[in-house]
This record gives sequence, C-alpha cells and structure tokens, in this order.
Amino acid sequence: MSKITSNKGLEALLFIGFAFAVWLAMRISNTEVTRQINVELIAVGRTVDGLWLEDSTQELNIIIEASGLDALFMDRFDERLIQFGSDDFLRTSIKSAYLLNVDIQTILQQEYGREYRFNWSGDSLIFPSSALVSKTLPITLLSPQNISIPESHRWIQHPTIKPDSIQCIGPEALLAEFQPTVTAPSFVWDGLDQKELPLDKLPRYISANVNWLNLSASTDAWTEVEQQVNLRYQNQDYPIVLWLSGPMSTLMNTSESYVDLEWRMEDQRLRVDIRSLAPGVEVLNYEPKYVQP
Repeated sequence: MSKITSNKGLEALLFIGFAFAVWLAMRISNTEVTRQINVELIAVGRTVDGLWLEDSTQELNIIIEASGLDALFMDRFDERLIQFGSDDFLRTSIKSAYLLNVDIQTILQQEYGREYRFNWSGDSLIFPSSALVSKTLPITLLSPQNISIPESHRWIQHPTIKPDSIQCIGPEALLAEFQPTVTAPSFVWDGLDQKELPLDKLPRYISANVNWLNLSASTDAWTEVEQQVNLRYQNQDYPIVLWLSGPMSTLMNTSESYVDLEWRMEDQRLRVDIRSLAPGVEVLNYEPKYVQP
C-alpha cells in the first residue's frame, strides 16, 4: 500500500513540474523587451578611398527589441564599443565618409546577433573626413656622427642627402608635424663616394614617393705644399711662391688650375691677390705680395 502511495506522489510532482515548465515556456515566449542604448561605432583604419577620417568614432542611439528566450540575455548589450573595418563598410563621396542603414544593421547583427531587432533615426551616419594632401618635405640626416673618416683626412664635401626633399602624402594635420629622416649607419668614409640609404620608417597613414635616397660625400688626406706660379704683366712673368693646404689628390697636380692670380697697380707697384678655385684648397701664404715692374 505504501509503494502505491509513493508512486502517486512522484507522478503528482512530475505533473506539477511539467505544468510549471509549460507555463514558464508560455510566459517566456510571450515576453517582449525593449531597451534603448548608445553605442560607439569605431572605424578601424583612419583612411578610406583617399579620405582621412578626422574622427573615427561616432555615437549612435539605438532601440533594441527582443522576444522570447532572447529577451532574457540582454546583458550582452552592456558592451557599447563596436569596431568595424573602414574598408569593409564605409562608403565615400567627394567630401565625406558615411554608413548607410544597411551597413549599420549588418555591423550590429555581427556584434550582437541576428535574433535582435534594431531601430534608430536617420538614414546614414556621417564620419567627418578630409582629403589626403601632398606636401614636399625636406630630408633630415640623423646620427651623422656615425660616419667617420680616416686619420689625417678631412671633409671636402660633407655628407649630403639627394634628393634633399621628397613628396609625402597623408592627412594635413599629420604632415604639418612630420619630418622625414634618414639615419646614417656606422662606417668610415674614404674618398669620393655615394651610398644608397633607406628612408626611415614612415608613420602610419603617411606615404612617400621614394623609399631610398643617395648619400654623397668626399674626403681626402690633407697636406701642405709649396709651389710656384707666374704672374704675367706686360709680356713678362713674375714668379710667385705659394704655400697651399688642401686635399692631397688635388695638390699633386699643377697649382695653376686651382688658384686665380689677380693684380692691380698701387703706388707704382703691382699688388698680387690670389684666391683658391678648388674645393678644400686654402692659400696659407704667398711671396712676394708686391711686384715692382
């Protein structure tokens, strides 16, 4: 008798549990929830179709509708920052970048799920933008102290970057503060030479029309020599002794090619003036300073 009573009690509990489950399922299926939130749509990538996004984040007020079981999991909308690829969704006109309603709907469904209904006002969402500009900027050589020369050598021409400026393309605000650079590696410079160096890494969203530049310079061993040249006046040559300092490869040749002699009459005498014509060559002294014709 007790066993029959126990079975009936279990059946009653199961019935009550089944009835509660049916009631709960009906209540859930009839549940409708509406929630209003603000989300921030963040465009990943500040450039699109030749435009620079001045502000890559735009706020959107949306109304979310859910029914049934989906209405019980509305806590997923606590995350309000939504990132999307600018190249994948943003459309552009001549002066602006924007999202259409269909784009916004797709972004929201990818983030939260297709089982929810989203509504908002307006037919598009504008992202303020400006056109990319082109600007010619001078090149700066960084770490020139890395370049050394052999002992007893001097610079004839210090290291020079060619071209000395390049064309850069990017947002005007970024270009206003940007300085393209080339960093000199460590090496010993001997003689007349030219090396190709890479342009230093550019900031994101800035591009250049060249990636490599030429670094040219010239050095030589330094020496001092005594040489003689002639100053010609009225069919007569007057010897002038020069003391010169300069590059060895230059001064090993005849001195007439590297100095210019001028004269003018002062108090019945010829005053001798001499100036160097060759890079690096310096006239230390010369005798005589005056010549008596």
